[in-house]
Amino acid sequence: MFRTSCAAAIVSLLLPHFSSPAFAQADQLQRGAEIYAQKCASCHGATGEGTADNYPEAMFGDKPTIDLTELIATTMPEGEPELCVGDDAQLVAEWMQSAFYSPEAQARINPPKRQLSRLTVAQYRNSVADLVESFTWFNQPNDKDGLTAKYYKSRHFRDKEKAIERLDPTINFNFGEGTPDKDKIPESEEFSIQWEGSVVIDETGWYEFIVKTENGARLFVNDREAALTDAWVKSGDETEYRGNRFLLAGRLYPIRLEWFTFKEKTASIGLWWKTPHGAERPIPARHLSPQNSPEVLVVETPFPPDDRSDGYIRGTSVSREWDEATTFAAIEAADKVQKFYRDVAKLKKDDSPEKRREKLQEFCQTFAYRAFRRPLDDTLKKTYINTHFEDGSDTDTAVKRSLLAILKSPRFLYREVTGEYDLYTRVSRLSFALHDSIPSQNLLKAAEKGWVKDDKPLRDQAWQLVNTYRGQVRLTEFFRTWMNLERLDDLQKDAELYPSFTPELVADLRTSFELLLRDAVTADKDGFRNLVTGRETWMNDRLAEFYQIDPPDGENFKKVGFESEYRAGFVSHPFLLAGFAYRNTSSPIHRGVFLSRGILGRALKPPPDSVSPVAPDLEPDLTTRERTSKQTSPSMCANCHGMINSLGFALEGFDAAGRFRQTEKNKPIDVTGHYRMRSGEVSKFLGATELADFLFQSPETHRSFCRQLFHHMVQQPILAYGPQSIDELATSFAGNEYNMRHLMVEIACRSATHHPEQKQSE
Repeated sequence: MFRTSCAAAIVSLLLPHFSSPAFAQADQLQRGAEIYAQKCASCHGATGEGTADNYPEAMFGDKPTIDLTELIATTMPEGEPELCVGDDAQLVAEWMQSAFYSPEAQARINPPKRQLSRLTVAQYRNSVADLVESFTWFNQPNDKDGLTAKYYKSRHFRDKEKAIERLDPTINFNFGEGTPDKDKIPESEEFSIQWEGSVVIDETGWYEFIVKTENGARLFVNDREAALTDAWVKSGDETEYRGNRFLLAGRLYPIRLEWFTFKEKTASIGLWWKTPHGAERPIPARHLSPQNSPEVLVVETPFPPDDRSDGYIRGTSVSREWDEATTFAAIEAADKVQKFYRDVAKLKKDDSPEKRREKLQEFCQTFAYRAFRRPLDDTLKKTYINTHFEDGSDTDTAVKRSLLAILKSPRFLYREVTGEYDLYTRVSRLSFALHDSIPSQNLLKAAEKGWVKDDKPLRDQAWQLVNTYRGQVRLTEFFRTWMNLERLDDLQKDAELYPSFTPELVADLRTSFELLLRDAVTADKDGFRNLVTGRETWMNDRLAEFYQIDPPDGENFKKVGFESEYRAGFVSHPFLLAGFAYRNTSSPIHRGVFLSRGILGRALKPPPDSVSPVAPDLEPDLTTRERTSKQTSPSMCANCHGMINSLGFALEGFDAAGRFRQTEKNKPIDVTGHYRMRSGEVSKFLGATELADFLFQSPETHRSFCRQLFHHMVQQPILAYGPQSIDELATSFAGNEYNMRHLMVEIACRSATHHPEQKQSE
């Protein structure tokens, strides 16, 4: 009786969600609730919460009603499935969807809320770098690639001996026994070169810089005074010199390479690197710029990983390890700031002690204003600034104490610790969403002047941020997450089956894929469409040879039509196909999980512990499709794998290395697939091209893309911003012809203006 009453009560709560003419639907819900209470609640709980004695796990998910109906009709109640079949099973499924099973119902039962969050690791490092940069200047890449090169007729860099000045796209020269130019540098015995500009970084991580030469050289990266590698005075026969730098994405870093030869038999110079996920290679031209740039303060202190329990990076976990890391990072940052603060504070030799103290206090106050993202009141000035200058300490010590207090303050470390909502909150949210960092001086000024009070000027500011190189990198970082690229860090294949699948080839594959992402990110229109359905990709000679296509003209990567009758979009790019496969065979399951969970946004339960893949050598006559179907045929597997397998089967036209094939085990490859959407409608497709067309057209792809991009940018649950947020963003995305930058602006502005607790103050 209690369960029946409880179910009826839930129906009454659901009635306002249906239009007044829908009384029949309400009656059906009531009937479904009654059947559930009679036949299901004793095991699963009145609202699917589970029971300790039977099924302790709560029931929720995103199965279509038709699948839920079939599951109930064939398996429930346990041991007596014949008691709930036909219309009864459907009514129960519809009741469950509305009452507690669906994501929408779960959001209604347990409304998500915005959580107090600290800075993530990336936000901390970006914020410190931007704090320091705000006192200097910044730059972003232009349309020129390479470094400015100055060639001299001696080993000394003297203007009167300069023979050549030009732009070198890459630095990988073997002069042998000659010179760069016999007419301008006739003597091979002695000459020198200086390259200068910036290195352009689009992924955060450790970079190994490698100078290859039998001559003298020294390399400076993000430090104009201390060389990263120094072989100016040589000893021994060493010809490679290595040094490491931790660099943040979306920035330019000053780089200078100085080289000379003096009486050596031969002359050569190469500037190579090893990126966070790549192999050793000459630094490509697209990562070099002739522009000058300031040094970037990069905090190298190791941090514990951020929480990703909800599937996206969040700054909600606070631990002793994190607190210790912020302390060491603050000390590191304060020490590095001491290199420049005297110049920034405009100290002069003839300044009196009082004047010097005044200037340094003003510097610390400005530092705090930018770190806290809002003006300081008198109490904050006293706590973080004045106190440290009043105890008679020397000014250098006072500055360091003040900086340490600021960098350890909750007002810096936490996003919105005070709970205030005003225009400063708006610009802070905007900047964190689009640049993953604190707002710039321009944004703080816009808040101060009231320029972001209305929607249009706020959007104008958002567009300025999204159209920068930092904005492009922000979207690229999302793609790496959305496509689960971190899973592909150690990509290897069976050496006997794929002898040419070397680390160098893997690095080329990753480069090709990254260039595909760059095309999508920088496109003014159709970026999303081309990413999903495009028929071109980037190739070089090594990739062309492995995938048995005509090599592109030239040595560098070129965009080519790559098996366009069989491939479309990123899902059939060989990097992903090889990544979501085994060492020696394809894997429809891995590919299907990637598509269903990552791209379509479907929730999947972990597989049972007792299930393991069937080894190919145990079923030598079966194709991969046949073997996979056999392995996942048990009822405990079929619920998920009915969706997973049918998506992955559409990509069976590609082997473990992502090469196209038409047969396996001397049998024709079957690339038919299908997908049942949440609405219950079934879409069928044949091969990768039709699969790509389906994905682009699918509302579920659009919803998943919007939801995951929101989580990546805002790092809060999207449903905390309203139950219709996903639908509204997906509608806006489609209405703006799937313009990804427009979607980023929409997300950032939605986050910036969200304040349900009280009216927005101005």
